[in-house]
Amino acid sequence: MTANNNVKANITHKGDLYYIIVNYYHNAKRKQKWIKTDLTRSGNNKRKIEQKRLEILQEWQDKLKFNGNDILLADYMHQWLEVIKNNVRPTTFYGYKQIVNYAIDPYFRERKITLYELKPYHIQDFYAYKMNNDGISANTILHYHANIHKALAYAVKTERIPTNPADKVELPKKQKHIANYYTQGELNTLLKNSKGHLLETVIRLAVWFGLRRGEIIGMRWSSIDFDNKTISVTGTIKDRGGKGEEVGKLYFEPSAKNSSSLRSFPLSDSMIAYLKQVKDSQDKRRNTIKFYNHNWDDFVCVKNNGDLITLDFVSYAFPKFCKKCSLKPLKLHEIRHSNITLLLEKGASIKELQEWAGHSSYNTTADIYSHIQAKSKNRLTNTIDELLEIC
Repeated sequence: MTANNNVKANITHKGDLYYIIVNYYHNAKRKQKWIKTDLTRSGNNKRKIEQKRLEILQEWQDKLKFNGNDILLADYMHQWLEVIKNNVRPTTFYGYKQIVNYAIDPYFRERKITLYELKPYHIQDFYAYKMNNDGISANTILHYHANIHKALAYAVKTERIPTNPADKVELPKKQKHIANYYTQGELNTLLKNSKGHLLETVIRLAVWFGLRRGEIIGMRWSSIDFDNKTISVTGTIKDRGGKGEEVGKLYFEPSAKNSSSLRSFPLSDSMIAYLKQVKDSQDKRRNTIKFYNHNWDDFVCVKNNGDLITLDFVSYAFPKFCKKCSLKPLKLHEIRHSNITLLLEKGASIKELQEWAGHSSYNTTADIYSHIQAKSKNRLTNTIDELLEIC
């Protein structure tokens, strides 16, 4: 590394205590920084203070070598967002932006910590503050860390900082999420009460097939084969960020969470009859309503005027609807868990459920539903106990 000859470090003292005075130029202006040490003149520290001077000189030469050393970390995070904006999916970028705007920026901006000054303990303190003061979970902290680490890795790559301080941070252990779910009776109550409701088709697709929210809203008539009695997940609905209730921000992506998520299901006769009824009603409205929105003609889950039912509306309205049905309020994704849990309890294998759920690996399914497997093992034990005569 080439030394910065515009930086000078000199030893001085105030009373018995040694100081290092750093003189440097920044933006054509001469600046000076006094740095207090813990070394005293009376302690016979001439060799140590000289070593300290050289260390501080090197530190400041390095600091002034890197571009953007005075930029606040909060401002740098926004610059990084602009860099990656076109290199990640819109939904991924939106998630990054939310974390920067509402978590990272407010904390670090208030403390005026610059990119170059950032130390591992600053990041560690941030995580501790969010967990202790704001009740943020360990899993959310891991999401924060992913953002910070990627941004700082780019800062190292572009020679803004020499090393990545996020490498030295101790992270909390990921918490295993045990999802809530409805029993068979509760699912039947939900289905019965959903008749005629705007979310009826959304609920039926969730209960019948355990689909994800984006897969349900992204279901298209062209993906349903009534003759061969199949329904296929061929993509998902996503939003470009901002408020998802704005239909204009929604778009169909002909891909899914992973390749296993693109899958097909057989249709029962009752489900075929229901879907044909939904399609007939949509066709009638499409041909009779003057200002019908034809942008979503191929989509199953639309409002009476043709607008697509939005992701945010589902997230907001579904728990309220559950409560109205005198059921515990769940997220729609927990109906997916209810579907898979019910199938597991009725004897489906983990391998069958992996394909049904669209999980990328067997282990993912086995890990998520291990608590249900434990119940199944207890039933097996009781069955053996009933069948065999214990001496």
